[in-house]
Amino acid sequence: MSPADRGPPKHGGRRRPAVRWIVHGVLLAALAVGVFGLLPKVGGLTRDAAGLRQARPAFLVAAVAAEAVSLGCYAQLYRRILAALGARIRFRLAADVILATFFVSHLTPFGSATGTLVNASTLESYGIAATTTGEAIALSSLTSTVALIVLFGCGFVATAGQHISHQYLVIAGVALFLIALVLAAVLAVGARPAIAGRAGTWAAGVARHFRPSIDPAKVGQTCARLASLARTALTGRDFAVSFAFGAGNWLFDLLALDLVFLALRYQPGFGPLAVAYAAANIASAIPLTPGGLGVIEVTLVAVTVGFGAPKATAVLAVLGYRLANYWLPLIPGAVAYIRLRLRPGADGKRKPATTPDAVRRTNP
Repeated sequence: MSPADRGPPKHGGRRRPAVRWIVHGVLLAALAVGVFGLLPKVGGLTRDAAGLRQARPAFLVAAVAAEAVSLGCYAQLYRRILAALGARIRFRLAADVILATFFVSHLTPFGSATGTLVNASTLESYGIAATTTGEAIALSSLTSTVALIVLFGCGFVATAGQHISHQYLVIAGVALFLIALVLAAVLAVGARPAIAGRAGTWAAGVARHFRPSIDPAKVGQTCARLASLARTALTGRDFAVSFAFGAGNWLFDLLALDLVFLALRYQPGFGPLAVAYAAANIASAIPLTPGGLGVIEVTLVAVTVGFGAPKATAVLAVLGYRLANYWLPLIPGAVAYIRLRLRPGADGKRKPATTPDAVRRTNP
């Protein structure tokens, strides 16, 4: 094949990733402008901003600190589940991986898949198989989901007897239905690996219409294996500790939101805030936008206003919370991503450090 024949495909191959990142960047910027530009106008901040100038900065600093603890809890959850699967890593590495994954997944729509690749490739260079990493990611998400469902239930109970609007009832009713559906599915799948396998095969068969490369049989086997792992790795004390870290991740994040409201001299109360927060995170699970950008903001404002929060205060508090929850962690996330990409062994040639097989051999 002549050089003239080989040239064009190579140049096109180089341009495609750059064009894709440019398109994603433009979409992200448009979403940010829409959220931070239009939402304040809808909330009436242009009229009421004068009454919101007495914000207390100490609470805002505390909110940022709460976000840092929240991310640390999730890193500990991930680290704990990896250990239950026989792979032990340092907290620093777990934190770097979580931050880098956050950075990648929050910059692009459907970015969780790219974040998973970053996670798996990083730990693979430390001797942890990609399958083990994938299982740890899935079990971490499962544990976190259970903790979020419990948080929503606690908030829903705490709002009993309060004067609530029709808007809240509609949103809470839909959220409660979805949560009950998810919880029933989780219990059914977790109790029987065979059911998990069949469910995975069916879901992969549907997804195959959109992506032909998906193998339903392999997906079914993976789901059955995950269900078996969940029954062995997440039992007894292991589950209690993992659940505590998962709950800590949500609770400190919720605390950050409450602290921003307090900075604006308003206290929504635990019940309304927990319901709004859980409903927003459940809604953001549908990967329409990166990190639920726009979905979380609108849901939080709608539910907190439904509970009686002033609209201008709710909008400003939610936007301030999302600065601490979404935008600020991108900075350490970018640093962690660069550090992982530049570290020795990033090319995958590093000798294995800790593998499940090695752990089993030394601990029969």
